[in-house]
Amino acid sequence: MDYDLLIRDGLVVDGSGLPGFRADVGVRDGRITGIGRLRGSASRTIDAGGLVVAPGFIDHHTHLDAQLLWDPYGTSGPEHGVTSVITGNCGLTLAPVAPGGEESLVKSFVRVEAMPRKALEKGVPWGWHSFGQYLDVLEGRIGVNVGVQVGHIAVRHQVMGEEATERGATPAEIDGMRALVRDAMEAGAVGFSTNRNPRHMREDGKPVASRLADDAELFALCDVLGELNSGVIQTILGLSSVEHLAWYDQLARRTRRPVTWQSLQHRWIAPDLWREQLAGIAPTFADGYQTYGLAMTMPLMRRWSLKDAQTFDEFPTFKNLMFLPEDARKAAFASEDTRAKLRKELTDPRPTNFHKRWDLVTIYRTRDQRFQGQTVADLAAARRQDPLDAFLDLSLEENLETTFESANTGGDPAAMGEILRSPHVLVGISDAGAHVQFGATFGYSTTLLGLWVRERQIMPLEQAIHKLTFQVASVYELHGRGLIRPGYAADLTLFDADRVRPCEPEWVEDYPANTRRLIQHSEGLHCTIVNGQVIYQDGRLSGNLPGQVLKGSAARVRVAA
Repeated sequence: MDYDLLIRDGLVVDGSGLPGFRADVGVRDGRITGIGRLRGSASRTIDAGGLVVAPGFIDHHTHLDAQLLWDPYGTSGPEHGVTSVITGNCGLTLAPVAPGGEESLVKSFVRVEAMPRKALEKGVPWGWHSFGQYLDVLEGRIGVNVGVQVGHIAVRHQVMGEEATERGATPAEIDGMRALVRDAMEAGAVGFSTNRNPRHMREDGKPVASRLADDAELFALCDVLGELNSGVIQTILGLSSVEHLAWYDQLARRTRRPVTWQSLQHRWIAPDLWREQLAGIAPTFADGYQTYGLAMTMPLMRRWSLKDAQTFDEFPTFKNLMFLPEDARKAAFASEDTRAKLRKELTDPRPTNFHKRWDLVTIYRTRDQRFQGQTVADLAAARRQDPLDAFLDLSLEENLETTFESANTGGDPAAMGEILRSPHVLVGISDAGAHVQFGATFGYSTTLLGLWVRERQIMPLEQAIHKLTFQVASVYELHGRGLIRPGYAADLTLFDADRVRPCEPEWVEDYPANTRRLIQHSEGLHCTIVNGQVIYQDGRLSGNLPGQVLKGSAARVRVAA
């Protein structure tokens, strides 16, 4: 056979940003071998008439570190055209880990990423210690390609044990951490991630370990990437205020590595912050350094109840109450003294992630059907109450089981259009694998193609696909990915541009220990191909596991040497 796979007569949008063109695409041994009018025989032929043929999308902000160990596809990613994922974000990785140190990492994943503890306990087959050993566990057992960043939290725990959550590091400990980062980069890490988000804490209420690091420690660890001339530095500081931009700039200039930061969004609490952020990073790029803001294509919707909410973690009284046993929590929520404290914190004018607007908090599930789908502000008006009182009273009446829905970001279409078009922004904060009981945003790519390109026409299809593919591959140095070119890996997705869109999230019980999570299907996505093999087509996964571990340039240089 001339080809293992031949895709006939599709509209090829190749990831470069150039106009799409009608062509066939031939694949052999996992790579693209021909583009144009192709003749010859093929083991399998796909008729792509009426479909767009694009490079597979690269989901660069996931937390699939654990999920991939029991779900090799990172579902629901392939249903939205994703062929490669980057894990190890926000300082959170499962390696390196010292013998007996696994529990320290689990505590961070459970709280920060809102993952069921039972799923992690049953689904993660611990046994590795080094970063390279973790990559070896993935190799040959994955359906999508996976690049992994080494996380500051794991590195700190490896060197300092539980003291990592209590104090700064000594010079000797920093040297030990530098050695671990170097080892991880040379083993194949595609970057280093850190986390200073003041909202991020462990299951036991302690801050995640990386929050205890000072600038001297953090810069010393990032210097390793500069010395190796390899990898992305991924950061999260919280709201990413304008004051933070100088810190990103300093880091990029010092290391000469790409820096990514969270996040550049329209926020109801600070509706003009995004303009200041875009203006603030422009001089860095003008001087030849890279500090990419990360942006989502949809409002960051979360569903929660007062049994599990993390929405109010920035407010001390609320946060402390959420760690109490439920009976004590109910008694506190009923107390007028407690409500007075909550009300005072919510009226503090300082910016927070939570928008403090009850007209933007919707009652998603309630026993009282009169208020299903209404906002808390509507509820308060109907009951002639203060919104906070109405919110707490309804929750108490329903044993804290009332489910609410709220989005803090992305509400202004004009603002989001400007953000998504910016060349200084990477699209996608899917958080796949995390927050699995609060939301599902696998469909950031299909939202970009459906809502923003087809319906709102904020950018051409070619630009959107470039932002989902080659732009990401270039920043993360994923050589041979992100374009439809002869010799490139045959990571491809085929979709109907007139129909593609994400569906509403829905509940399934497919996590270990029969725990629940939200997934997200799609419409108009015909098939997804990884290294020349179809992994998803017309609503079904194939069972093929052609994914590869994508290793950074430090590992490639080491192998070549």
